[in-house]
Amino acid sequence: MVEKTEDPHDERVGYGRPPKASQFKKGQSGNPLGRPPKSRSRAHIAGRVLGEMHRLSGQPKGARVRFTTLEVIIMTLKQLAAAGKSGASALYLRFSERYTQQERTQHSVGYLVVPEELTPEEWVARYSPKDMPPSDPEPFD
Repeated sequence: MVEKTEDPHDERVGYGRPPKASQFKKGQSGNPLGRPPKSRSRAHIAGRVLGEMHRLSGQPKGARVRFTTLEVIIMTLKQLAAAGKSGASALYLRFSERYTQQERTQHSVGYLVVPEELTPEEWVARYSPKDMPPSDPEPFD
């Protein structure tokens, strides 16, 4: 029987044996830059921008001075609507309707049914298990 020996100078090329010239060099990756970063969705970008904090000057002493971008936009929109700007009024009204409608749908409605008042004896008679033997009031000695 003929034994196969590994020859380091073997130049065979085929499946699983690429040419030496096209193989990766020692310590070199096939993808040096790595996988490209995932592109951010519009919702993610909007959430990040609207969540940024801003300092507002001119606030009364003791008042909060840091607000998110969304809070600043809503406060500005409210001031413009109060000043009589019709576009701001319409936008503020649509925003407030959408927000309050969303709040209403988040709270589920339920009912609590309270049974009539029972004496302790009536409660035991109604709700105690029927197949259980009565408990012995006197402990064993």
